[in-house]
Amino acid sequence: MSSGYCNFADASIYASISMAKTTINNPLFANVEKFFDQSKIRAFTGKGFQRVIESNRKAWGISKRYTVDNLLQHFINSNAITVNYFIQNSGDSIPIYSWKSNDDFTAMSGLKPNVYFSHYTSLYLHQLSLQLPKTIYLNYEHGKLSGADKRDVHLTQEAIDVAFKAGQRSSQQAFFFRDKKVVLLNGKYTNKLGVINISTAEKCYDYTDLERTLIDVCVRPVYAGGVFEVLEAFKQAKGKLNVAKLEDYLNALDFIYPYHQVVGFYLERAEYPEEEIERFRRESKFKFYLTYNMRNKEYSEKWCLYYPKGL
Repeated sequence: MSSGYCNFADASIYASISMAKTTINNPLFANVEKFFDQSKIRAFTGKGFQRVIESNRKAWGISKRYTVDNLLQHFINSNAITVNYFIQNSGDSIPIYSWKSNDDFTAMSGLKPNVYFSHYTSLYLHQLSLQLPKTIYLNYEHGKLSGADKRDVHLTQEAIDVAFKAGQRSSQQAFFFRDKKVVLLNGKYTNKLGVINISTAEKCYDYTDLERTLIDVCVRPVYAGGVFEVLEAFKQAKGKLNVAKLEDYLNALDFIYPYHQVVGFYLERAEYPEEEIERFRRESKFKFYLTYNMRNKEYSEKWCLYYPKGL
């Protein structure tokens, strides 16, 4: 299996490691330590570590004789860096390096730059689900579209019906880490709308706030355990959810599909105050669907929405 970035196969590298062990108190390394201690990125690939070192090497006064491998191994030997191995579907392993942390979520955040936890994982982090998830959802966004790249989409009832008769597409990008499956989602560009950071001595990662999380699970219930789990999350969020912020986020996200009908339906079923539910009552041009591929469904005239029977 592949070991990722670091390859300590030849004698010269082993000699560098040996040197690292004898220079553990080298004051030059204090600048590297200070950087990562203050950084909001505490987990990274070998290439990520390399970029940091090479872009700061001159300012930190670290000579070329200290290779990136040398420095990385120094911090592994001194227990500042923990090596975590993620297994791909192909069977190859990828090392992710955590800085002064043994936290699983922090380690997972190092798989790609600018990722954040979302969907069911964020429900768990917001304590809207007490069950520790075995599947973790980590989102990285598409690039921003220019005006020339954007396409006018003319929504029709026929197109909606065809799309929602099929099963919802799900990501096949996955890694396995200890007893968990980490699924990478490539979501639409939002400029990380509603993404917050937790940073303590032991953990550091980004995840969606409560309002953004509930919108995300309305859009992709397959990543939240299904529509019954989504409804339960709305119920559990009562007293915590800022419905005005939820509305602002929904407007900012500017979905092609009429997800205001979905949000309003969940708020009503979860028995939120009428004035909060009414924020999402708008003229409905289309009959919409709560989820994909429903076999037995009922219809809400109020929300122009099909939903699973029994919800």
